[in-house]
Amino acid sequence: MTVLFREHLDLLEMHGRAAVHSLGQLSADDALPPRGERARSAAADHWGTLEVWARSLENPGLHWRQRAEPESSADYPTLVRGIAAVLDRLVISLLSAGPDASIDYFDRPGTTADVARLLAYEAIAVAHASSLAAGGATMVLRPAVASDGIDQTLGHWASSETESVWEPETVAIRTTDTDDAWHLSLGRARSNSEGEFRVVAPGVPAAVVEGPADHVLWWVHGYATPADVVRLTGAPRRIRDLRSVLMHPEEEPLRPRRRWFLW
Repeated sequence: MTVLFREHLDLLEMHGRAAVHSLGQLSADDALPPRGERARSAAADHWGTLEVWARSLENPGLHWRQRAEPESSADYPTLVRGIAAVLDRLVISLLSAGPDASIDYFDRPGTTADVARLLAYEAIAVAHASSLAAGGATMVLRPAVASDGIDQTLGHWASSETESVWEPETVAIRTTDTDDAWHLSLGRARSNSEGEFRVVAPGVPAAVVEGPADHVLWWVHGYATPADVVRLTGAPRRIRDLRSVLMHPEEEPLRPRRRWFLW
């Protein structure tokens, strides 16, 4: 599942450009799958994420909490062009810094390799959603990249709460073409009613989600996938709980799509 820094940069640039292209074909109120988010909102969130990290890389001595929150353009076409501009800045900064430069990474020590990996899969997710919304082709990720994306996504979304109540049964997510697996414990924070999960040591799972890495990645993100491609087995309740903590929407009938076989 090893994907190196330079490949993360290539993925960030390629999928970042694809996202800009597809977002540019949409109107501000068009809905993006899988949850129906409006293009304007998705573009603003994406621009904000890229802008925060661009500023952090350009100003390494200034903690990100000390800077004002970036404000996105109210004009949708200008916002999309802004994504392209900040993408250029990020690629230049990451190339210049290399993979081992120290940086604050969500209030813990990190490196520029962590940032490149995070932003690569941010760009991949936005490009996938916006391409589908625009009626275009999506890019198929090679298995090692898709599996790395699952690992990044689950690690980024996992709960850091120490006071949560965790279920004793676990759920496994497996990729059949890379033989990678993640075991998740599902739970609920004591302070609220929202479900959450954490990645735990391997055990005997109560339910299993498995399939090719590229399909499993998009299943994790909430996209509907064919039952014969991503197989869900074991306790139905645990599958429902997993869908809930991953904030999956209600499944809709599948539509055929064109695909580019890249990466």
